[in-house]
Amino acid sequence: MAGRRPGRAAVGAGWAVFVIANTQRIDVVPFFNDLRPYYHTDYAGVGALLSAYLLGYLLAQVPMGLAADNLPTRRVTLAGLALIAATSGVFALVRQYWPAMLLRFLMGASGAALYSSTVKLLLGIAPSRGAAMGVLQSGAGTGMIVGLFGLPLFAQVVGIRPAFLAVAAASAAVFGYGAACLPGGTVSRAVGGTIGHQIGTIVRDRYFVYLASCTFLGLFSAYGITAWLPTYLRNEFRFTSAAAGAIASLINVALAAAAPVTGALSDRLGLRGPVIVGGFGALALAFALLLGIHSAAAVGCAAAIAGVGLALTLPILTTMTTEIFGVARAGVAVSLNLAVGQVASTISGVLFGIVLDATGSFRLVWSIATALAAAGLVPAVLLRARERAAPAGRSAGDPRG
Repeated sequence: MAGRRPGRAAVGAGWAVFVIANTQRIDVVPFFNDLRPYYHTDYAGVGALLSAYLLGYLLAQVPMGLAADNLPTRRVTLAGLALIAATSGVFALVRQYWPAMLLRFLMGASGAALYSSTVKLLLGIAPSRGAAMGVLQSGAGTGMIVGLFGLPLFAQVVGIRPAFLAVAAASAAVFGYGAACLPGGTVSRAVGGTIGHQIGTIVRDRYFVYLASCTFLGLFSAYGITAWLPTYLRNEFRFTSAAAGAIASLINVALAAAAPVTGALSDRLGLRGPVIVGGFGALALAFALLLGIHSAAAVGCAAAIAGVGLALTLPILTTMTTEIFGVARAGVAVSLNLAVGQVASTISGVLFGIVLDATGSFRLVWSIATALAAAGLVPAVLLRARERAAPAGRSAGDPRG
């Protein structure tokens, strides 16, 4: 690992990249009702605007990870920022549905250039990788809060299209901030080999199987609460959409607040595995609380606990991925893990929706999610055991790369 320590400006630039990426991902969701007449479409049509972004993000994830490993990493991040600023600016202006869909797809592909490259840039020089990744993950939670709640409030004053333009302008501002403050990256020539070899050496590693299993089960279960909690509050407790959204936002508030703390905790322990095990325990507890207590207060507590559970898992898994495979291969390794998580998120939305349509039972949804979170303890424990037994240079606390 390089001997430099990332300054506050560099860490702040990475945090801002994560904020803008997650704001762009989710910013259409609060405006589904408003966008229906604008594009002359139905709920499926406006929902597809979110799906288009996620599809672009998924398909571009591994190619962007390869780019981060085989090209100057900083340029990949800055290119992603420039593209997402440009495409989101045009999206704010178009009035035709299919061009808007294409632009959202391109925004997702641009967003894929931001995550693994920024992780590689900052964790590659950070002496306390868990703490650094915690700060980045805090930016992700903050971006979700901005997109879901800050942007609708702003749109009430200026209108929807000016609000979308403001997000594009903010993306351009982050590009300028990143160009000035992100640390320089070098081409990771040590990776070597064909694209198939670079990917194959990672996916065949048992460590990656454990990491990917944790990511898949964690996000599969977590989307049960993040996606369906507002509907649960409105249907079961007759909350308004604003009140339901405010309680559901506790997930992202807790994630943003807890992620730097959990990352620093894993640095202090010198092991990541026990923290991940605790995270799955917290996720299972959140769903068990929803199952056991039928009250709005319990829902708020469950949302906060779930946010802490995500803070104990997502950033720690990314940190561990970077350390296990080394900074030289961090772009591909992190992007592959992200792709697995994106598949889990997509499947979970469909599955839980089918369950609700067929049974109308939120208890069944919470039961399935509890089982998934509990199942995540299995690869987490295996990861912990393998981490403790790893030889020198393969331990999570070892700053290799």
